[in-house]
Amino acid sequence: MKMNLCTCIGALAVCLCVSMAPAGVSGTAHDFSPGGDGSMACQFCHTPHKALAGTPLWNHKLSDRTYEIYWSTSLDAEVGQPTGSSKLCLSCHDGTVALDATVTGKPGSAFMRPGAANLGTDLSDDHPVSFVYSAELAGKDPQIRHPDTLPQEFRLDRFGEMQCVTCHDPHDNSFGHFLVTLNVGSQLCITCHDLAGWTDSIHATSTAGVQQAADPYLTGTGHRSVADNGCLSCHRPHSAGGAERLLHFAEEEKNCLSCHNGLVARKNMVDEFDRTSGHFVKDYQGVHDIKELAGGAEAHVECVDCHNPHAVKVGAGATRAPFIQEAMRAVSGVTSEGSPIDNAAYEYEVCFKCHGNNPVEIMGTISRQITQTSTLLEFERGNPSYHPVVTQGANPNVPSLVPGMDESTIIYCTDCHSADASSQVKGPHGSRFPFLLAYQYETDDNTQESPYAYELCYRCHDRQSILNDESFSRHKKHIQDQKTPCSVCHDPHGISRTQGTAVNHSNLINFDANVVFADPDTGRLEFEDLGVFRGRCYLECHGEKHSPEEYRREAY
Repeated sequence: MKMNLCTCIGALAVCLCVSMAPAGVSGTAHDFSPGGDGSMACQFCHTPHKALAGTPLWNHKLSDRTYEIYWSTSLDAEVGQPTGSSKLCLSCHDGTVALDATVTGKPGSAFMRPGAANLGTDLSDDHPVSFVYSAELAGKDPQIRHPDTLPQEFRLDRFGEMQCVTCHDPHDNSFGHFLVTLNVGSQLCITCHDLAGWTDSIHATSTAGVQQAADPYLTGTGHRSVADNGCLSCHRPHSAGGAERLLHFAEEEKNCLSCHNGLVARKNMVDEFDRTSGHFVKDYQGVHDIKELAGGAEAHVECVDCHNPHAVKVGAGATRAPFIQEAMRAVSGVTSEGSPIDNAAYEYEVCFKCHGNNPVEIMGTISRQITQTSTLLEFERGNPSYHPVVTQGANPNVPSLVPGMDESTIIYCTDCHSADASSQVKGPHGSRFPFLLAYQYETDDNTQESPYAYELCYRCHDRQSILNDESFSRHKKHIQDQKTPCSVCHDPHGISRTQGTAVNHSNLINFDANVVFADPDTGRLEFEDLGVFRGRCYLECHGEKHSPEEYRREAY
């Protein structure tokens, strides 16, 4: 039988499809042959004749839709409508064109079923494609690798654009999901993304099993541990719940709590946010942004305000105040001078992001003689008095300190503001005491003194020394006999130098205006520092006038 040239070429094309298919497409989701035998594996995408111009012999009809594209405040690439091979992929994967709709054939009637492979026309929840991956882009974003470092299987198109085929090989499903390489431990992701601190972070190294997680996507990845899932523990490249930054869930904290609920991570953080006071991340949604300016954002708190999930470490050894702890590694902050920084060196710098000079402040329940809402100003160096959080204290004589502490000791914010003893989790997440205090701190007048009533203070200040009047000659009279709380005289953070002086506000003196009143004889409400362990007060308290009353600590 004689065959013309066209018949021969057509037959050859079919033979090539059949012969090549078993090595790649045959039997995969891209094989639309009857029975998945590879006999018609190529023809729904390719044709040797009458193919779309400028394509790799493309035979499938293209979508005419306009897509919503990915965007985020941290995106440096310029992403437009899909181009090149990505547009070819979407001719099936946007679900608007039939799978069997070919250029050389009929319109088709078999559409892609809803599911993970059907991306729809909203690509705002999918990894961006069709953008130029260049040295310039890597220069803008230090966490993007230079394109010259990409291995050969990660292909950019002839215009240097990243496309679907940079991560997916439509002809080879050896690694699952048509990926160009294995993605165990995020091998695929970190080929392009160079995340500072990732390699030795807990999320990159944890062997905790994920099969009990409350996130079906996480349990369905095929990987068994947090380390093997890597980036997939929090992110999903397609159809993400939290479109911006491709998070599993739109609710920011849910991406953390789906593991940190005692099912994957050992510690149950969910219970911490059901306590009397705390950083209640569940109360806010859609407010936090990775690019927000300290002091300029709407009041909120999210896990990632204090923790960098790409760099967080645990159990890496003790640190010394005020240096940042490993659980807060690579987190932005505000310095004691009020300047924003990308990587906080000290714990208080993370706290100052929200508790510094922000316009929205947490107001205390005590009406002070002097009111200050900026903790940054309360702890400022040069203040007449302050607790030693930013630097060692201003008072060179503090005889009441417990063993192991002295006047040079610096403390963390979290020494006072943290989980209470009933919690299994350390840190300022939640507490059964008000104002996220780690221990009891009674502020009501007429409180019976006890080790428990002022446990917060007695963690650093020796109770016996206080009641022996070793630092102030009337401590016992005030605290024990007259049942006056520590808070009536002392303001625990500090007194700003813009409001007080070393003469009138040393020793954290800032009276509770609901208990202490001006002396009716002199009209003065004032403490006057007369030197080491000496002072006098002008005031009226518990019906007793001080017009003035002088104090001097006797030798002991």
